[in-house]
Amino acid sequence: MLSIALFSECYHPMRNGVVVSVSSFAHMLKLMGHTVTIFTAHHPQQLPEINEGVYRFLSVPVPSRARYPLPLPVASAEVWSALEELPFDIVHANSPMVLGHVARAMTQRRNLPFIFTYHTLIEEYGHYLPLPQGLTRRWAVRVSREFSNSADHIIAPSEHVAERLRFYRVTKPISVIPTGIDIDLIDAVPPADIRARFAIPAAAPLLLYAGRLAREKNLPRLMSMLRIVLSEEPDTHMLLVGGGPFEEEIHTLCAESHLGSRVHMAGFLPREQVFQCMRAADVFVFASLTETQGLVVGEAMACGTPVVAVEAEAECEVITSGVDGLLVPNADEPFAEAVLTLLRDRALHDAMGHRARLRAENLSARLRTEQLLEVYQEVVDNYTPHAGEHHFWAQDKC
Repeated sequence: MLSIALFSECYHPMRNGVVVSVSSFAHMLKLMGHTVTIFTAHHPQQLPEINEGVYRFLSVPVPSRARYPLPLPVASAEVWSALEELPFDIVHANSPMVLGHVARAMTQRRNLPFIFTYHTLIEEYGHYLPLPQGLTRRWAVRVSREFSNSADHIIAPSEHVAERLRFYRVTKPISVIPTGIDIDLIDAVPPADIRARFAIPAAAPLLLYAGRLAREKNLPRLMSMLRIVLSEEPDTHMLLVGGGPFEEEIHTLCAESHLGSRVHMAGFLPREQVFQCMRAADVFVFASLTETQGLVVGEAMACGTPVVAVEAEAECEVITSGVDGLLVPNADEPFAEAVLTLLRDRALHDAMGHRARLRAENLSARLRTEQLLEVYQEVVDNYTPHAGEHHFWAQDKC
């Protein structure tokens, strides 16, 4: 059995795909008998840790991203002791930022094998920095390349991310292992009357989006698609689950397009309630062009809900269009036409939902964790300690 150190800037109570990935893999690894220790950031809304094995670094708030405090390489004696003394076999970073560098320094100090998962195409998120976009893209590529090449092995959540890393001139071995779908958790969620909760008529066609409300999610496409759908099926409603920096723009778009009575904003919900929303919806709609993997799409499919998504690289690796979902160009008319097709053809809708569920079962969390374990074991078995690499934070820590 292995003892694994997982480092991640993002962890509970934050809500995003990285949190789902880290917690899902950690949960399955523990079920399989391995020891998992998580190093993450202190969060002002965190609850007392239910399970042992979670250590948190001091963090500071970031005004522009209130839900994502910035971790600092400053920690209590308990955390430093864990970093120096716990008997780890392998270290796995989930970010190339602050805690990723702490993880890398730890591996150099203790001569441990180092794994890195490249979750986010940071080149596509330069709009969050008040700098020229060309400069931020060059910086993102350099960070991605240099940090990836410092690892012994890289995990990419999809093939197109692996291809992007190779384009960046990453030379270390790369394995494609998406985050698995927790089928057991989804099946254990009790039924709920989601429509009544959000005052949506029981017989009304219901579209659902779940995810961050952010610029890179291409949300205006959903609003313009909905206008066309309403012109043909005026009883349709849309439920948006999630929150983020684009929330005010969504309110503005709804007001300008007179969609306010048909768009319901649920805010952030616990995962179990997100799955209940997915079951209640007729169609899951997704327009993002920057995903590294189609995790939320796969979860909707596991709920038996047909998906209509913009034809982007990540979604193409999850959906076989016309079989277990529909992929459409990034344009209003074809998107709306695909949604209307599923709303009007119940036999097609049900058959596609059934095949979507079957597809999701082949993407289970247990299967993906078994694949990750194979990489861990290979790296541990073939690891050669690096003589002379003992750079660490010890001389600088507070």
